[in-house]
Amino acid sequence: MVKPQLNESADLNLHVLSLSRAQSFSGTVDDAHAKNMELNSHMRILAATHFLPLSVSVSEETPQEPYKWNVSRRSGHTAMYAGIRSLNDHPNSECIQVGWIGNYKDIKGEEHSCSELTEESRENIRKTLSEYKAVPVFIDDETANGHYEGYSKQVLWPLLHYMSWNDAHPTDPLWWSCYYKVNQILANAVSAIYRDGDIIWVHDYHLLLMPEILSKMHPAASIGLFLHSPFPSSELFRSLPHRKDILNGMLGSTSIGFQTYSYARHFLSSCTRVLGLESTPTGIDNKGSVVNIGVFPIGIDVNFVQERRSLPCVQAKMSNLKEMFANKYIIIGRDKLDEVAGIKQKLEAFERFLELYPKWQGKVVLIQVTQPGQTRQPRLEAKISELVTSINSNYGSLEFMPVMYHHSFLDTDEYMALLNIADLCLITVIRDGMNTGSLEYVVCQQDKHSPLILSEFTGTAGSVSGAIQINPWDYECVAQAIDTALRMSPEEKKLRYDEMYKHVVTHDAQHWASTVIRDLRATVLAGKSSSATPTLDLAYFARSFAESKKRLIMLDYDGTLTPITNVPAEALPPPEMLEALKKLSADPRNFVCIISGRDREFLNLHLGNIKGLALSGEHGSFIRYPDGDWINLLDEMDMSWKDEVMSIFQFYTERTAGSTIEYKETSITWHYRNTDPEYGEFQAKECMNHLENSVVSKRPVEILVGKKCLEVRPISVNKGEIVKRLMGAHPEQWEFVACAGDDKTDEDMFRSLRTMKQGIAKQGIDGVSAPHYFTVTVGPPDKKSTAAWHVTSSHKMVEALQTIAATEDNAVSM
Repeated sequence: MVKPQLNESADLNLHVLSLSRAQSFSGTVDDAHAKNMELNSHMRILAATHFLPLSVSVSEETPQEPYKWNVSRRSGHTAMYAGIRSLNDHPNSECIQVGWIGNYKDIKGEEHSCSELTEESRENIRKTLSEYKAVPVFIDDETANGHYEGYSKQVLWPLLHYMSWNDAHPTDPLWWSCYYKVNQILANAVSAIYRDGDIIWVHDYHLLLMPEILSKMHPAASIGLFLHSPFPSSELFRSLPHRKDILNGMLGSTSIGFQTYSYARHFLSSCTRVLGLESTPTGIDNKGSVVNIGVFPIGIDVNFVQERRSLPCVQAKMSNLKEMFANKYIIIGRDKLDEVAGIKQKLEAFERFLELYPKWQGKVVLIQVTQPGQTRQPRLEAKISELVTSINSNYGSLEFMPVMYHHSFLDTDEYMALLNIADLCLITVIRDGMNTGSLEYVVCQQDKHSPLILSEFTGTAGSVSGAIQINPWDYECVAQAIDTALRMSPEEKKLRYDEMYKHVVTHDAQHWASTVIRDLRATVLAGKSSSATPTLDLAYFARSFAESKKRLIMLDYDGTLTPITNVPAEALPPPEMLEALKKLSADPRNFVCIISGRDREFLNLHLGNIKGLALSGEHGSFIRYPDGDWINLLDEMDMSWKDEVMSIFQFYTERTAGSTIEYKETSITWHYRNTDPEYGEFQAKECMNHLENSVVSKRPVEILVGKKCLEVRPISVNKGEIVKRLMGAHPEQWEFVACAGDDKTDEDMFRSLRTMKQGIAKQGIDGVSAPHYFTVTVGPPDKKSTAAWHVTSSHKMVEALQTIAATEDNAVSM
């Protein structure tokens, strides 16, 4: 089948242009993009975007349904689409794009909803777009509008750009429902074509819930998320009603990419403050599984711009513009009509420039082009019109206007021509992800080397070092920068330009896409090379239990049988867990023991009435055998260190709001789960250093670092010692041994069992088969643990206990 050709159009985004090599600072840009991929085997990438990069219009061949379709490139998001498209240029990779098709155009060019189409016409769209490696998604109008015009544009976009909501309703349940529904619909579309080994790449704020949805559908999938917009500080993000849902949705990814380091840092801080998660050197620890965080500034399609600026039609427009503005210095600006674009600040600064530097009056013209923003803002439009009128009336004449303001979509050829002839590009955005217009300007300035003035608040500022960076709120500073740029010597212009051009051509959209995918693949390969803990084989677990006549079951409590809570007193045993423990403890062939960090009072209150159940409290300091009394295993140990530790903990509690002290008979714990996350971690490190220098170095105690807590206990106390005591002098007596826990204290149990198991094997003792030892950690498979198995949650661990409690053999014995 011959692949249909795209319709040609004057728009920059509707052309498929080719250029073998682009001229660069050092000579040429070679085909390094393919090399960057570093692929040795075929790879399939499923790229999910809100809109497909393609749009459809009815073919003149079919004036009535079922329609046949013409295909053209969608305008907007040029850099993102170019980068994704370039992944198909590598011989060992294939990229399939999934997204909403949007509206279609009829023969007259009028737009209509795809919801109106018959299924046969839709199927023709699917078949046509499959030739372009694209999968269209159809969404009903109400859902699509609530998702895009509602939650995405009215709630998320302002928040991500550091703006407060005005007339929007961030708590609107319909908008949120539509947002979730669209994420689910696109996830279903990706899932339908997913194959094991595929890489899924999700894009931007419209689809932030999609990674979590996909990770539940395909737990082993490699999922990348790239946020093209800014990410606000945690203080602002916390105001979002569905903040936890959004963060958890993003954390379903294997890797998350941001435009700048500051945006990545804000995201990490939000995860810490909102979800209570801890950051690592490589990302965020999401309950034991590390989500990789990276910074990947996007570039533009340099070859595309190079070719376009050289077209005869653009050259002709350049000549016309030069004639129109003869003997004038041209400052160019093109922005969306949004508050964050900084157009008002730009005009205020330009007026200040004309006031402070009168020598430039009548010699400089600002050509400001705006296009519709995320939402219509009549007050902003009125203010900008007022400023333009004021500047032109104060500094213009009948023959000359210092500001030429165009509020419309500018013809692409004319835009390219303006970028080529401009003497200065002025960008004063207040908040931006990556300003690709500044990069297009650099590529178009190969002849003139005109300067670039760039707001320090745009994501591009950290990459384009040759630009003059300004604070758009400091009007006098901006005015001075304009004067400096217009007076700049040719030598300095060339020096600054070479720095910018070198970066732009070596960090283009193709480089961005290949770098992100390469990093994601490296993250996945690194995870596979590490020893992931296998999921507990429940059938094997139950069968081994049923076949054994003497069984030892040792279980941690918090995080293993109940979820971790911010308030420890709220971690109460669920009924299904109590029922499973009762059944298991009632069987004389089972010895069941809860080995917890909790004190005796708590264990007595909530578990003490279960007949046949043994209890061990305070990490092995106390033990109570079934129907017996508590035994203090540290009865004769010196506890005078507790006063010193208590004094230190009180010192930090007074200075750390939200922290508490838990006083036990054999240990003291300082909890900081409910403190400010960053300050709490800082204080915990300070407290630890204080303890190590003042107490640990002089006393027979150790510091146990738990989940948001520090515990000081005698050095001889740990759960591993209780395991040894329960296993007894003849560990071979046990045919089935199960031990489960979730944190560092439980690793002592796992290590003790592994040592005893190895000892039995060396001695050749019969009676205990290695497969009948089950050490189980609660958490993700990539969690570091000496356990042989894992379950993902305390709920799953309770399910495992219910399974063995309900085995036929066990049921008969009761």
